[in-house]
Amino acid sequence: MVRTLLAPVRTVAMFVVVALATVAFGTYVIVAARFNPQSSTITWCMRTWGNLWIWFGGLRPTLEGMEHIDPNGSYMIVSNHLSGFDVAMHISRLPVSVRFLAKKELFRIPVLGPAMHAVGMVETDRQAGPAAHRAINEQVARVMDLRPSLIIYPEGTRSRDGELHAFKKGAFRIAIDNSLPVVPVAVWGTREAWPPGSKLVRGGPATMVAHPPIPTAGLGPGDIEPLRDRAHATIAETLERLRA
Repeated sequence: MVRTLLAPVRTVAMFVVVALATVAFGTYVIVAARFNPQSSTITWCMRTWGNLWIWFGGLRPTLEGMEHIDPNGSYMIVSNHLSGFDVAMHISRLPVSVRFLAKKELFRIPVLGPAMHAVGMVETDRQAGPAAHRAINEQVARVMDLRPSLIIYPEGTRSRDGELHAFKKGAFRIAIDNSLPVVPVAVWGTREAWPPGSKLVRGGPATMVAHPPIPTAGLGPGDIEPLRDRAHATIAETLERLRA
């Protein structure tokens, strides 16, 4: 009841604060990335931006398994996707600096779009099909030069029903091509805090669980599907535990 009553106030506060922060931090990283794209202040800005979503959105995160991730490592992180809060959780709470595959529409937003380009987010076009693979690979190669971790939601979009859906193969192909260990991450509770399509942010508890990295060194094209299925099974088992 309290969450429902506070939802309108929480929603307005979150979006006002995040909009102002996007302009301030976005402008800074656009300039900073020109001089040093590996600057630690860029990661700080990204994490603070993610934390603002969490703090003002009333999300209360619980973390498990972060010890499996080396802060100095570079990984392919794959996660289920339930809510807009997932991005904030991953940016602010994972111990590594992360970059995302993001739909091209986001890159058209003033300040946010140029800032995403500046820090190395990978632009994708869902309608381009196989023609987009080369462009994505080129962008990923540039990101890997900066040595952050890459995070992909292999379901392709947020789950509208809260269930875990089939994974696409792209993330695992990229991981094998770049010898990136795959870290399966499960997120639970964010859908209740901010359901897909809802204009109101309710807040509440959420959990993020990171699993040990799955090595990909020496793997080839024939290993893409088994790697995908292994990551999917790991996340599915964790979601069942959290659901129970």
